[in-house]
Amino acid sequence: MKRASRRHVAVLLAAAGFSVPLVAFSQAKYPARPVTLVLPAGAGTGVDIIGRLGAQKLSEVLGQPVVVENVVGASGVIGVQKVTRAKPDGYTLLFAFNQAITMNPHVVANLPYDPQKELAPISRFAASPFVWMVNAQVPVKTFPDLVAYAKSHPGKLAMGVTGFASAAYLGSQLLAYQTGAEVLPVNYAGNFSADLMSNVVQLSMSPAAQVPALVASGKVRALAQTGSRRAEGMPDVPTVKETVPGFVIDAWYAVWAPAGTPKEVVAALTTAWQSVASMPEVKERLAAMSAVAVGSTAEELNELSRTETKMWGDVVKARKIAPAQ
Repeated sequence: MKRASRRHVAVLLAAAGFSVPLVAFSQAKYPARPVTLVLPAGAGTGVDIIGRLGAQKLSEVLGQPVVVENVVGASGVIGVQKVTRAKPDGYTLLFAFNQAITMNPHVVANLPYDPQKELAPISRFAASPFVWMVNAQVPVKTFPDLVAYAKSHPGKLAMGVTGFASAAYLGSQLLAYQTGAEVLPVNYAGNFSADLMSNVVQLSMSPAAQVPALVASGKVRALAQTGSRRAEGMPDVPTVKETVPGFVIDAWYAVWAPAGTPKEVVAALTTAWQSVASMPEVKERLAAMSAVAVGSTAEELNELSRTETKMWGDVVKARKIAPAQ
């Protein structure tokens, strides 16, 4: 008697009333052990908060532990580099937001990786705006107030930024270019929320995930969000473009593997992350942080990365921003 094929066995079992999806056969070897999710940012950042949410649910989908590893430093460069140098077997993944992929190539000198060549896109997981926040002691209540104050007091407002290659730094330069409002960027290696609350720095443009806790402290005011429209979780916070037409900066979070990861593993991971993004609990928790679940294909993530990389290149060139060491 000829040996039945796996597909034939699956069909026979299904006909007998057993639920045995073919994917269980094709992906039986992956994952066979825990997966490491590298977050190139510190604790309490948007990458950390949203990444840990994704990791928790991904472990349920994969049936294996997903170990989170925060790798901090150099505007995300160290964490990304760790993944590009990892074995391309699907057991080391990168969870980052767009700064590390689309901005760093233009503003970090001697960048030790090429994200287009050394990373394999998996899926875009979530998207949210940044939020301009100001210490409550600063005499501004609205974003127009902020623009006017910064124009009349150039350089007086210290703005916390996590590296001069960060989205916040580029956001400050874009604002100065469009309005003439000059602030003083102050570089931090990690989370500076404590200094914002204590008025060591007066201003920030932070991921929306960090906003609820800061505003709840009563020491910080949210002035405006950078998305193309008001987020459902912050309907009372206006967009920057309502004051400065054309100022739109989105923060999005996505997953990559080292280049060379087998296509079948990439496909399995894409499906897994899409499953996580579709979970009602995940959507609810992201909404509470003024973020939306996305769950894109690998191809969609690749196209977005390329388009945005070109856009930031044009901005950096127009502003004549020199790459930071």
